Amino acid sequence: MMNPVRLLRLGLFQLAAGGLSVLFLGILNRVMRVELELPLFTVSLLVGGGHYLGALIAIPFGFASDRNPLLGLRRTPYIIMGTLATLLVLCASPFMVQWLAASPSGWRTLLVFAFFLLEGIGTFVAGTAYLALVADLHSPKERGLATGIIWTLLMVGIISAGIVSSIVFKTYQFENMVTLFTSAAGITLVCLAVALFRQEQPYRQPSLSSAQAPSLLNGLKSMWQSGQARLFAIFLTVSMFSYFMQDVILEPFGGDVFAMNTSQTTRFNTYMGTGVIIAMLLGGGLLIPWLGKPKVTIVGCWLMVAGFLGLAGASFGQVGTAIPAIISLIGLGAGFFTVGGVAMMMDMTAVEYTGLFIGVWTVIQAIAKGPASLAGGLLHDSFVALGANSAGAYAGVFIIEALGLLTAIFVLQRVATDNFRQEVAPFGELAADSMN
Repeated sequence: MMNPVRLLRLGLFQLAAGGLSVLFLGILNRVMRVELELPLFTVSLLVGGGHYLGALIAIPFGFASDRNPLLGLRRTPYIIMGTLATLLVLCASPFMVQWLAASPSGWRTLLVFAFFLLEGIGTFVAGTAYLALVADLHSPKERGLATGIIWTLLMVGIISAGIVSSIVFKTYQFENMVTLFTSAAGITLVCLAVALFRQEQPYRQPSLSSAQAPSLLNGLKSMWQSGQARLFAIFLTVSMFSYFMQDVILEPFGGDVFAMNTSQTTRFNTYMGTGVIIAMLLGGGLLIPWLGKPKVTIVGCWLMVAGFLGLAGASFGQVGTAIPAIISLIGLGAGFFTVGGVAMMMDMTAVEYTGLFIGVWTVIQAIAKGPASLAGGLLHDSFVALGANSAGAYAGVFIIEALGLLTAIFVLQRVATDNFRQEVAPFGELAADSMN
């Protein structure tokens, strides 16, 4: 039986993670580019590149959390270690970026990149182990609701951090930035302690010989040999890439096509976030028990298809008044897509090797999301180079996003969780049998 208090405590980790993402990918980005006048490519390389490259570590550390408990626990120590590494980078980042901006050079840039790579590693180590812990603590029937509540808290953390940061950080002052970042680190530590306290039960390590114990390579081979796993990997790649192409062009779209000011385009995040929160709560609590996770995920994709085609139509027809409703529709779709897709990720695992499989899905998402933002801008510029006006160029990108999501729907309709479990059963059963 799901314990709501225990679930809300567990969700505090995601609440803090949402706030940290605003500081790293929002405020720090802006300060480096605007106030410290570092080149945009350098900023993207340091923060974005280091962050997403760190995802590669998710697979071996996910496997390590399966096979190598620390202090009798499989997930909690890895969550704590990853979070502490992230907070170390957070507290030191104002000093590091100021040091780089004072005298930009190749070797300083390389050192700062390595520094931010630690943030990426810490984030994905903690995030992979955390998602595995959520899967460990909840049955397949409970995972939809658990995902909806926990990811809603993530959005609440993002929104709250944005509001607090705008109040504390109205104008750039180095001292204010240090205060904001160190305060956030302290709050995260409190959330981490409350979230993890007595959540995980001590784990009894199976007694397996070296010949019996599944290895990392065998686990990856098992996934690759599963046709269902390959289909799900294609779905994740295509859907995440298609959705996140709008990430860096949506606000410029409002300014370029409809002459909206900064205040108006900033509200796009509110429209999107509101839709996401409503859909995640509705999807996790009501629709998944009724329709199932794959269908809820597909509903989310269809709503996003409608939303992106709506943006294309509004761009061609210069109907700016429709933009808030259309972006809210995309947010609803993204919420259903997230709650259904993440719950499916938890189900697409093997017994005793949840961390490894979730690590693979995490890396696939990062690989898709990283280049997606670059692709959105590149496609827009390519359409302009081919003779399209600004409205037509943005519309072209939105249409491609819709086509990509239609492709993702086609793929997901061929994914069956039960078939996947049958395909990877020999790998998971090896450890399960040793427990008997």
